[in-house]
Amino acid sequence: DADRQDLVSFLAQGSAYAPQSGAITGILKQLGDQMSKDLSDLTVTEESSLKTFEELIGAKKKEVAALSQTVETKTVQIGELGVSIVQMKEDLSDTQA
Repeated sequence: DADRQDLVSFLAQGSAYAPQSGAITGILKQLGDQMSKDLSDLTVTEESSLKTFEELIGAKKKEVAALSQTVETKTVQIGELGVSIVQMKEDLSDTQA
């Protein structure tokens, strides 16, 4: 009889539980929306950075090509000057002899 009385008093108290699934779903939706927005913003930023990087690489490749041509020209010029110096030394030797 005591068990029955405990059960009746328990059921009479009512339930104070109120489901919170709606609030949780709202929070999760808000988090999902914010993450989608952040991903979109980061994607735009990354694409812009990639475009800038590719432009920089293109400019650097042109610069390297121009400088390589300059080095090649200077190397040829140094070779020609070396030959010219040797010829001048031989001419000087012939003149002094």
